Amino acid sequence: MSDADRSRLTDQLKTKRVIMKSTQTRVIALLSSAVLSIISIHAEPDVTTVKLPYGGIRPQVAIDRAGVVHIVQANSKIRGDLMYVKHTPGRKQFSDPVNVLREASGMAASFNMTVGKDGRVHVFTRPNPKYSKKEMGAEAYDAMFKSKARFFVLRYMLHSRLNDDGSAFEDETNIIGKTIGFEGAGAIVADQNSAKVYAFWPGQTEPGPEMGRDMYMAVSEDEGKNWSVPRKLDIDIKGNCRCCPIQAIMDAKGNMYVVYRNSVRTSPGSWDKDTFLMVSKDAGKSWSKTMVQKWEKCGCPGALYSMASGADGVYMGFSTRGTSSFAKIGQSLKINAAPSSGKSSTRPMVATNKNGDVLFCWVEVQDVVWQVYDRNGEALPKGGGRLNGVAAKWSNAAVVATASGDFVLYYDGHTPAKGAGG
Repeated sequence: MSDADRSRLTDQLKTKRVIMKSTQTRVIALLSSAVLSIISIHAEPDVTTVKLPYGGIRPQVAIDRAGVVHIVQANSKIRGDLMYVKHTPGRKQFSDPVNVLREASGMAASFNMTVGKDGRVHVFTRPNPKYSKKEMGAEAYDAMFKSKARFFVLRYMLHSRLNDDGSAFEDETNIIGKTIGFEGAGAIVADQNSAKVYAFWPGQTEPGPEMGRDMYMAVSEDEGKNWSVPRKLDIDIKGNCRCCPIQAIMDAKGNMYVVYRNSVRTSPGSWDKDTFLMVSKDAGKSWSKTMVQKWEKCGCPGALYSMASGADGVYMGFSTRGTSSFAKIGQSLKINAAPSSGKSSTRPMVATNKNGDVLFCWVEVQDVVWQVYDRNGEALPKGGGRLNGVAAKWSNAAVVATASGDFVLYYDGHTPAKGAGG
């Protein structure tokens, strides 16, 4: 072999070694990227706890497309008063409070909120009987209250919306007509892709037992400026629990979900008060119904519901006496109950992020407790925590998922936390 041939062969071998090394480098880089990607996907989301401002309790929250959290909260110092504030996760400051109700304080017995197009907030409020007396007139109100129908006094559900510049709420409007017998909270949900807003409530046209209630709906086509005449849904809900609220949500496809507790008297002093889920895939024109939870005991179940929609589906939190659970809505309903601590778990709340993780939160006496689960319903090792002594009576925490996949938990602002875990 000539010197020239040996030189050419040496150059060829060097070239091959360079190519192989480069290929190996690229493969290692790709594998590293894949590993990092897997780690990133399965990284546990952070849970940030935030105390509500201005002494707020019983919060309801919704996050808009800009990442701003809208909060409607009760006033711990003035019974029935409602305040609205905004908060951007990661910042300490809240917006200045805005009074939700134009009526005198003490009006709100229960409320529900939603955020619609361009971040407009809608609040659906049930006033206390004092407002009913104003609407009915003192004579008619007193006559009904003294009769056997005193528990079926007109119960208005009032809609109020944030004005165009976000500085105040407009006057409340009665949108449920003359339906009566309703004591729990109604539900309201807005379509963020249009100007439509939907409101739901159980009721009846004549005084009667709670098992005679139907489900009603009203629709606004112009962001709550005007509302349709209330329409009774063409579905047998088998009554509705007198004091149990209902909840509604809309997913990214426009499907609507309404959860409620029915009321069927089985014997003197005994009722079936099962949890049902109604689903509409055609903007409320038709509905299907599925039982979520069976409940067969006397007394009030103490139910509260929450719902959350994300990329991985729709989740709901629900409770019965002493137990709170959550489940993913689908063909196979896998129910996850709150881990037992020997205390009753109530006031369940859920949020789900872009990765399918679920933050499940509940109340034990006055403690706010939470646990994060993956999309398969498995508890994440570092995803639990507790705030001691922060929950006011009948109050709840509120949870949202941010664009990053982390969670924010808002808790009562009436008292400082005695301790936290996580």
